[in-house]
Formats: sequence, C-alpha cells, structure tokens
Amino acid sequence: MDARPKTRPVNRERNTPSTQPPRGAKQIVIPMTRPQYDQIWHETERLRAFVAEWVRSAPELFPDGFDQGYRLHGFGRESRKLPGLKLRKIILADGDSYWLRPSFIVGYMTGTVDELAYPLLLAEHGVPPWLLKIGFGHSEMFWYRVIERLGRSSLVGTTVRDPAQLPVHLAADEHHADWVGQKGYVATTVGGGCILGVALTSAADEEHLQEAYGVFAAEARDVEPEYAPQTVNIDGWAATQNAFHSLFASIAVILCFLHGFLKIRDRCRKVHELHRRVWQVYRAASAEEFRRLMDEFQQWCTTETLTAPVREMLAKLWSKTESYAAAYDHPGCHRTSNAVDRPMNRLYRLIYASRGLHGHQGSSELRLRGWALLHNFRPYAPRGKCPRAFVSPAHRLNGKRYHDHWLHNLMASTSLMGFRNPKPAIR
Repeated sequence: MDARPKTRPVNRERNTPSTQPPRGAKQIVIPMTRPQYDQIWHETERLRAFVAEWVRSAPELFPDGFDQGYRLHGFGRESRKLPGLKLRKIILADGDSYWLRPSFIVGYMTGTVDELAYPLLLAEHGVPPWLLKIGFGHSEMFWYRVIERLGRSSLVGTTVRDPAQLPVHLAADEHHADWVGQKGYVATTVGGGCILGVALTSAADEEHLQEAYGVFAAEARDVEPEYAPQTVNIDGWAATQNAFHSLFASIAVILCFLHGFLKIRDRCRKVHELHRRVWQVYRAASAEEFRRLMDEFQQWCTTETLTAPVREMLAKLWSKTESYAAAYDHPGCHRTSNAVDRPMNRLYRLIYASRGLHGHQGSSELRLRGWALLHNFRPYAPRGKCPRAFVSPAHRLNGKRYHDHWLHNLMASTSLMGFRNPKPAIR
C-alpha cells in the first residue's frame, strides 16, 4: 500500500476577477523617512503642510477629489510587526475614506525599507527564500509572501506614473515553465525597458493568451482609457498575434528578425559569412534598401553550397521579407525580440532555480508580478567612470522618481496600488 500523502490537485485555470476594489487600493503612500515620521506624523498642521507639498509635486499619488479637501480622522491600530508605527485615516470631502502610509513602511505592515531593501534586492537577482531566511531571519514563507504581496499592485500603474509615458511600442513573448508538473506559459509584455505584463496560463492557444495579455491591456487602460499601442514585436506565433489584434484593433504586429536568423544559425553555426550577410540585410536604412539587400542576399545564396535544412530556413526568411519591411513604417518599434528576451532570461533563471512554479495560478502569478516590480525599480549596477543618467528601468521610463532610495520609490509608486480608478477593481 502506498503510504505517501496524497496531494491536492492544483487549479490551473484563471479565476473570475473580483468585482471588489483590491485590498490596499485605499492606501495613499507618500515619500517619507522614519525621522520625518517621528517629527510630523502626530502634528496635524505640519503633516498637512507636508502632504500639500506632495499634492502639488506628485498629484498622481492621490485619488481624484483629494484637492477638494480632506480631514484627518484618527489613527489605525498599531501593528504587532511594527510596534510604535500607525497609519493615519483621512476622509475626503465626498465622504470616501483612505489610509495615509509613509513610504518607509512596506505594504501590509510587513517591515520597513531599511529592513527589507537588501534582501529584496537579492531576491530580484535570484537568491532563493531559504537563503534569505538564513541571512535575514523570518521564515521561507515570509519572503515568498513579501514578494507575492507586491504583485497585487497594478504592474502597469505602479511602473508608469505618467499616462503620457505609456510605451507605444511593445514586445511580447511566452516563456514555457514547469507548473505543478505540467507545462505552463508565462505571457510577458515589455515596453519602455520595463516589464509591464506577466500572466500565467495553462495553454498557448488564442483564447488563453488573449486572457493572459488582457491583464496588461486592462491595467494599461486603467492608466489611460484611450491607450492604443502602435506596434508589438512577436516571434511569429499566430495565437499571440491574434490575441493582440483582439485586444488592440489598430496595433501593427512586427515580426522578430532575430528569430529568423536563429533558425538559420542553428543549422549552420560555422558559416560565418552567411551570418554576416543576414545581418547586413537587417541593417538597411529603409524598406527599399532592405528589399534590395534581401534580393542580393538571395542571389548570393544560389551560388553557395548549403544543406537542405539551411535552404529551407532561408526560404522562410525570404518569404517574410514584406513582414520584416513593415517595421520601417513605424520608427522606434522593436525589430527584434531582445527587449523581451533579456528580462525573460532573468525570469527563466529564477523559475529554474525554484524548480518551476509550485502554487495555484493566483499565487504563482502574484510572485512573478512581484518579481517584475522589483526588476523595474531595482537600481542598475554601478558604472566606474561613466555615471548613469537614470538609476533604474522605471526611472528611465518616467524620467523622474519620488525618492533617491529605490525601495522608497517603489513603495511610493504603489500608492493606491498603482490603480487610477480602483472602483471597480481590475483584479
């Protein structure tokens, strides 16, 4: 008789989105350090002046109607996790109530920025929870949940603070992942150098991918209701193309040239002259020059001795000439999938180190989203002689930041959980 405990089957289908506002969407996060908290948090007039300054400089942190007036309405309960720290309740002129939270307190009163900044930076770089437990205490599940709770915020709304900065050129792809012993797909959307969409789905057909990429579309339209990206770069998977056409009717699909080259390279790794000529075609300055160079390249190939598998891939490359040339109609678009491949490479290593995804769809997806936010806000590696103009992907996209410290900046960006219109909620 098998004495092993029976495992409960994991639900691999997406749950119906809740119609209730997301938990935490009623918290206004303002950039504030612990010394500032100690000085002004309990003094009404000084706190009001501090809040008024942020209303002027960063109105996106506050809900609609905040400029019509509000009143302070006491304090929240003291958390056992953070003794001596309390949130402040405010009530707007229309009667709606919110909680005011300083940015040095991490969401759900989990800890402070000083305590969690370094371990979360390590987590973004792939350090597993069991090592974080050894180095910083708590339990493994504590570190799982810290990242999971970050993922509850709107990925687009938290990253893109100004609707005008929403990228018009996207790149998207699906990464295969082991999910509770079966194949899962992580639908990833990238734009402006940041990860803007991460959704887990059980199949890569049109229906499932439309639902997965629809999470990004819904969050983007919460930031800008009329959002309509111009292009999306994909690897040629028909279901991905149809999903984006269903979500954004006017979007132009740009076929990835890199994937066409890789199929050729994998079948003839040592023919370097062939590789050079493929990229010579790619570097054409205009659509007309691209077509001309492609014709010349095709003529050159007829004089070379190439194997049948290589010629088959070359024929596919030539047949897609017009699809590749369409990129010249959209200056600034992604002609290759590098923009999405690089963050997906980091994501792949993270999933592999964890030996796949082990939880329900909701919890697994939230952890991926939480990691994506850490990726967007974590600081770049320092440069020796060439200082960077921007310190993180989100800083580069928005052109500004709320605080010099990366985790303070992330916490402030999660004000209202990144949602502009949390009633009704997207998730």
